[in-house]
Amino acid sequence: MTENWLYDAHPAMFRSNPLLFILLLVSVIGIVGLGIWWIKSKGERLAVSESEILMERGILSKQRTQLALSSVRTVRITQSVFQRMMGVGNIEIFSAGDYAEIAIRGMPDPNLVRELAARRT
Repeated sequence: MTENWLYDAHPAMFRSNPLLFILLLVSVIGIVGLGIWWIKSKGERLAVSESEILMERGILSKQRTQLALSSVRTVRITQSVFQRMMGVGNIEIFSAGDYAEIAIRGMPDPNLVRELAARRT
């Protein structure tokens, strides 16, 4: 069954940490660092559908965490000043326990995820 995802994104590289991006881009070793960073950011995914939230990690091997929107208790958004200027943030999603079931860093438009989760619960 194909889900109609309302939000589907990978962590933002440049907007998440522009100073590190520029520093790595300038240096020769930075090209390799940028490649590793790009692969790592493409290996993470957060998707929100009408009924669930899905987080995937990994390129070759996958770790998937799936959470029904009806069981979401809290969505915590953490943003530094630079993250706020760039429109990215860290997202933690809690359901029943004291530890986040889903935690992902550097996601674009984190408040959209919070709004989608609040609208569906």
